[in-house]
Amino acid sequence: TNRKKSHRDNPRKSKKTKNPQEQDDHDDWTDHLPSHIIRERMKEQRRKAKLPLLAMKSKMYDNITMLDPSGQTLNKISKKKARWYISRNLATYEPNTSQQFIRLKFEPKARSTNSNYGKSEKKNVCVACGGEENQMRFYIVPYAYRQLFPRRYKSHISHDVVLLCASCHLRCGQQTQLRMNEIEERFHPVKSHTNDKDLFKIRSSGMALMHHRDKMPQERIKFHQQIVWEYFVQLGEVQDHNDDDDDGDMGGEGMDLSKEMLQRAVDIEYRVENPNHVSASELVVNSLNNDDEKMALFIREW
Repeated sequence: TNRKKSHRDNPRKSKKTKNPQEQDDHDDWTDHLPSHIIRERMKEQRRKAKLPLLAMKSKMYDNITMLDPSGQTLNKISKKKARWYISRNLATYEPNTSQQFIRLKFEPKARSTNSNYGKSEKKNVCVACGGEENQMRFYIVPYAYRQLFPRRYKSHISHDVVLLCASCHLRCGQQTQLRMNEIEERFHPVKSHTNDKDLFKIRSSGMALMHHRDKMPQERIKFHQQIVWEYFVQLGEVQDHNDDDDDGDMGGEGMDLSKEMLQRAVDIEYRVENPNHVSASELVVNSLNNDDEKMALFIREW
């Protein structure tokens, strides 16, 4: 019998179907919600799927106790720093204890002024909700500002970096960005780039001809062709037909735009760099004038 083959005849080509229960659950909320809410829910699902890739792969706090030669506690350090001391024969490892210790072989020149924080054991949990999964580092003072600080405000200041779970990290990041916008608006920062309107128009016409030509009326095609053609006339690569066409029809066969020409029009760099640009973060940090009192106040406000 001559019957048409269906996908059932070839199991390799059959579409993978969802679990019936999953399909019903999906249909329950996709059939009755506005499209913008469905988009937000799908974005949230994609975000959650990426969390294992964004989260820290190891613990932030190793809580290894560093002792002075007499056995007094100095502070808690990481495994990386402990290995640094041991590899240089500056400390010995104490393996026969319930906790992990290293003992310095020299008397330190200075001791931490923030002794209570430095000696305390830090828990590897979200400081906001106490969650233990998908943890991420969060800079209390935004990194955009922190990286521009003098070295004395960046070195050995671990309490400015805390642990947050993914959900708390997202919420805190949003609020941080709002506050950054409020601060930076006072300085009226200049944009790093400006758009050349003429080049942007040429690029838009090139994209329209490459991707939407079949859906446009002939008059619109001629309009976009004329814009792109005039660009190549200015470059001296094609001839201007204005003097040859008495009827003024520039969109006919005379304008033969190749795929290569259209691609070049699409690839036009229409953004012009501003040589006088200073980032908003630099404006904010520069306004502190490296003044200790202003810097301390700025940090405490965060």
